[in-house]
Amino acid sequence: MHYMAPEARMAAHKLSPKCDVYSFGIVLLEMLTGRTPDNGGINSDGKGLESFVRKAFRQRRPLTEIIDPMLLQEVHAKKQVVRAFHIALNCTELDPEVRPKMRLVSDSLDRI
Repeated sequence: MHYMAPEARMAAHKLSPKCDVYSFGIVLLEMLTGRTPDNGGINSDGKGLESFVRKAFRQRRPLTEIIDPMLLQEVHAKKQVVRAFHIALNCTELDPEVRPKMRLVSDSLDRI
């Protein structure tokens, strides 16, 4: 359920490619944080991983509080990690019209 775009959870809604973009964004957030979609963390507002990360960025929390500790040991390019987080957050926007197309997501990740 946590991988489904909010609009896909409504019974009458037709699935679209933007639903897949949302799901990809959740998977990317999982990889970056080391958390499951339903485990936003202790400081989460209970809405899950996407909400936890969005809130942490809004509050300008240190990257060390958001990123997977195992990944932190291997990553020396903070700017690229932040860009990957922004791509994931763009993919998980509530409004499907605001989410990028998957081609743009792929191109953006290639440029990191």
